Amino acid sequence: MTQTREESMVRLFQTLLAEAGEVDAAVRLLVTRTDLPQRRAEALACSLGHIPARYRYNEGTLSCVGQQRLLEATVMMVGLGGLGGYVLEQSARCGMGKVVAVDPDRFEVANLNRQLLADDTSIGLAKMETARKRVAVVNPGVEFIGHEIKVENLPDAAYEGVELIFDCLDQVASRLHLEDAGTRLNIPIVHGAIGGWYGQVALVAPASRMLTALYGTREAGIEKNLGNPPFTPAVIASLMVSEGVKVLLGKPVREGGVFFIDLLTDTWEFVPLATG
Repeated sequence: MTQTREESMVRLFQTLLAEAGEVDAAVRLLVTRTDLPQRRAEALACSLGHIPARYRYNEGTLSCVGQQRLLEATVMMVGLGGLGGYVLEQSARCGMGKVVAVDPDRFEVANLNRQLLADDTSIGLAKMETARKRVAVVNPGVEFIGHEIKVENLPDAAYEGVELIFDCLDQVASRLHLEDAGTRLNIPIVHGAIGGWYGQVALVAPASRMLTALYGTREAGIEKNLGNPPFTPAVIASLMVSEGVKVLLGKPVREGGVFFIDLLTDTWEFVPLATG
């Protein structure tokens, strides 16, 4: 928004807040009376120190200013399966304002043990449309843009405005393609991978070639042999979202290595990794 338009919106919101006497009602009125998207109206409220009730329990941890930052952010999620479903759910509840999702697949019966978006009614349906509907009922203020294609076929234009990418893929080649895009377009990536009791999370800085160093010439991860129980993706996805929130809010993050999590022995280790 231009400064003049923003000042106008601020004055209007303050008037509506005085009339309605309640933040959420004022946000709804602002959206109704203007062309402002809901997430922008909520961000404006946060900028004035008025946090919508939906995010009230975020405030103590993220702050009102932090909530504003998330609402104004644009993130991309590549993969809507075991990791991606949980990452999407938590990101929407956090209030990450605009989500660009990428996944060409449909749900199968084998997805039911671990994928949040999968149930008996969704077998055969596109993951993208199920994700779109889930976001709409979890947080209708989140703007959702879906690309039902492989990441290898995603044009650079789809990355426009994206500040952070969540790598929720399950193919090494696809991960390395995504790494190339992050390097080329200067976008950091939060990487996550799972297999059996084990998982890993890493912040992949642009041009670090972290995933190339991590995977080398391997063509598949350990999940091909170990499978994935329901609890591992939930844990690793939570760590990914936590890392993503820290990146977006400018909090300290640990770079230059990978967090390895072993849920069988309850161990968690950060391993530095030579990159570049």
